[in-house]
Amino acid sequence: MLLLAMTLLGIWQIAPNWPYLVLSLSYVIGAAISILIREGLSPSTQPQATQITAVLLLIISLYGFAQLL
Repeated sequence: MLLLAMTLLGIWQIAPNWPYLVLSLSYVIGAAISILIREGLSPSTQPQATQITAVLLLIISLYGFAQLL
């Protein structure tokens, strides 16, 4: 999901159409929530770093959505 979001962000940089940005941000939000749920169900060896990364992804993508409004 994150690879697809990065690809869509790359396309958005070339052709700045807002649907690419919205779709990539929604993929990032989905991936971050999926990471947080996976960490909640079965914690990894470095859970804090993974959780911090997922929360940062959520904050950045929600900020991106707020900028579109």
